[in-house]
Amino acid sequence: MSSNSPSQHKRYRGVILTPVGWRKLEQAEKESGQHFTKEQIRDRTGLSIQTISRIRKRKVGVDQDSLECYVKAFGLELTDEDYTHVRQENQRQDWGDAPNVSVFYDRCEEMAQLQQWILAENCRLVALLGMGGIGKTALATKFARDFKTEFEIIVWRSLQNAPTIEELLGNVLQSIMQMLQEDPVVPTSLNGKLSKLMEYFRDKRCLLILDNAETILSAGGGAGNCMAKHEGYSQLFKRIGEVSHQSCLLVTSREKPKDIVALEGEEKKVRSLQLGGLKPEDGRKLFQDRGQFTGTDAEWIRLIEHYGGNPFALKMVAAGIQQLFDGSIAEVLEYIGQGVLVFNDIRDLLDRQFSRLSPVEQEVMLWLAINREPVSVKELKQDVVSVTSKQQLPQALYSLLRRSLIEKAGKQFSLQPVVKEYVTERLVKQVCQEIVSCRERTESYSPIALLQTHALIKASAKDYIQETQKRLIVQPLLEQLLIELGSQQKLVQRLKDLLEQQRH
Repeated sequence: MSSNSPSQHKRYRGVILTPVGWRKLEQAEKESGQHFTKEQIRDRTGLSIQTISRIRKRKVGVDQDSLECYVKAFGLELTDEDYTHVRQENQRQDWGDAPNVSVFYDRCEEMAQLQQWILAENCRLVALLGMGGIGKTALATKFARDFKTEFEIIVWRSLQNAPTIEELLGNVLQSIMQMLQEDPVVPTSLNGKLSKLMEYFRDKRCLLILDNAETILSAGGGAGNCMAKHEGYSQLFKRIGEVSHQSCLLVTSREKPKDIVALEGEEKKVRSLQLGGLKPEDGRKLFQDRGQFTGTDAEWIRLIEHYGGNPFALKMVAAGIQQLFDGSIAEVLEYIGQGVLVFNDIRDLLDRQFSRLSPVEQEVMLWLAINREPVSVKELKQDVVSVTSKQQLPQALYSLLRRSLIEKAGKQFSLQPVVKEYVTERLVKQVCQEIVSCRERTESYSPIALLQTHALIKASAKDYIQETQKRLIVQPLLEQLLIELGSQQKLVQRLKDLLEQQRH
């Protein structure tokens, strides 16, 4: 047989089952009503135990004839969507500032979804979305490293410093050209750069990861709009999402870019995956790597759910519990119950996200914190004061959802506990600052902007909600004012009276 025969070529390249092919086999075995051992499959197919193990692990390639023999044992025919060629390890990888993900928690479902979309369905553009610290970067890195042999070229780039699209494409193209040992002559125009990138995307199986895409999006308006000097990214997303090719752009962002909203759909090759927090059992694993902790199952669940399963927040909390409470979960929960435990690293993270919000979005966030419980659009519309805010409320809620800052269950909206804690703290500080700033003008009460627009104790709220508002909002405010205003207790008393009037 010649060295170029098809059979030897198959053995040289090697193939593995795709997620689609593996699920077909699992379904066929399930329908048969029995679980086949390796020995039983060997007796059916004549394949060696080693080959059967390779087929099942789907990490090391086998020849196509062996794979066809294996699936026939289950009454199936091997189709193009059932297998893929294993590419040999190559040096065509530029990881840029990609982080180390040697420690990775859970995300099995999310990883399987990425496999399905990118490897099985050949999606062209996939967005990983979620609030800061939720694990988008880690998941993107883990996927790329675990499945690097599926791609001929991998390039990782962070958008943390918000490069222009021309700078980014020039950098990416130079990297690809060096990998392919081509003359690094990069087109000068934006259209030329995009066309050159698409040429590589068509000819090679490429994976381009762009991390922190929220940095190119504008702040202060609706979510997902590119800043004026970064509008070229819209062309990048549209070109990659609409034009046929065999590659994938994987984007991580705290906000969903509007161009991706317009492109995505079940029948299209553009998808987005919203990341939630870790499950309590996986959150506990994160703590285990950071020392000894004591707590009941109920206490662990309460702690992890309070921080929304956010890996970054949990890491900060773990360090704080070790240093302040000798690993006692019960002790830290006492402070959480008082609404006073937001670690500085988490506060800084939320500060950056809150500063990007429009005035109406900030107003909605404050009202969600005041309400304490999930509320509907109708209820929020009764809360907001100005006609403009009422008109913009649906768009503001939609924008906050795309910024991954609020949660929706049915028809009601709410904040994660730690976000609610942060926004409440922010509300108290803002009201306090406004009151203190007016003391030099008058020692009598003068109108305070937030007290005019936000009832800190809602008259329409249930009794237990009013008590919570009093304990977590009003009481900290008055305590802070006593510190700031000192002897001006008459002013503090007048403010107490005002807050009581709001209640009624």
